[in-house]
Amino acid sequence: MSLTAFEPKTEIVELPGGGSFAVRGLSLEDFTVLLRAHYEPISTLFDRYVAESAAEAVDQKETGGVMGLGDVRGVVLEALEHAPGLIGDVIARAAGETENPHRARLLPMGVQIDAIEKVIRLTLEAEGGLEKLVETVSRLAGSLTELTANRSR
Repeated sequence: MSLTAFEPKTEIVELPGGGSFAVRGLSLEDFTVLLRAHYEPISTLFDRYVAESAAEAVDQKETGGVMGLGDVRGVVLEALEHAPGLIGDVIARAAGETENPHRARLLPMGVQIDAIEKVIRLTLEAEGGLEKLVETVSRLAGSLTELTANRSR
């Protein structure tokens, strides 16, 4: 299979009143852009939810454990409260609408939660599970932190 044949898996998000859009899992570029734009809230949410879920999965000797639906909703609700632009930016990137992220920010909360749940599920599937995703995002965040520190010297 060649690279041109690769198509990321997508899921459909239904819009109220009709219509829909597709979302995919997040890529390394997506994480990099989102971390640069929203480092503090992502770091806080990551520490609070994702790392805890990964630790629980390791403790239970599960491989590729997945956050529970309640955890995902907790992340989304907390992000909506502390970093409302983050959710819209994630949805926009996953939908391929990087030029108009403000449109995703206008979606009803229920649609945003549905979209984020699908993005998280697709991202976890593509990365091979929660443990691998946590490792990848941790390395990326560490690299960005080091790069930022080196630039400020």
